[in-house]
Amino acid sequence: MTKTEIIKDFLKKAVLPVVVALFLYSIFSRIFVEDGVKDFFLIWLACGVPFGIGKMFTLIPIGFGIAGTVGVVALNIVLGGLIGGVILIWKLAVAVWYLPLTVYRLVA
Repeated sequence: MTKTEIIKDFLKKAVLPVVVALFLYSIFSRIFVEDGVKDFFLIWLACGVPFGIGKMFTLIPIGFGIAGTVGVVALNIVLGGLIGGVILIWKLAVAVWYLPLTVYRLVA
């Protein structure tokens, strides 16, 4: 691999997920505050929604009334946030792994 490919791979797999996670955390940590205490579960859930958006609409609300449809869509958002939160943690772990790996590949 050339150095430009290594740097591009590093930016895509390490820097971009960390920047997106920090941006989302900075937004949602100001929103989910109650009595001066941050609710880290809701922050994690909201930060996971963009990462789990592909898995979000697994349940299709067909044959429900308006209340059932809203309930199923809300359940889809919560499930997408939970799955996306796990994906976010995985992407951050991969980003930490890519730091020494990129340095090794650039030096070698």
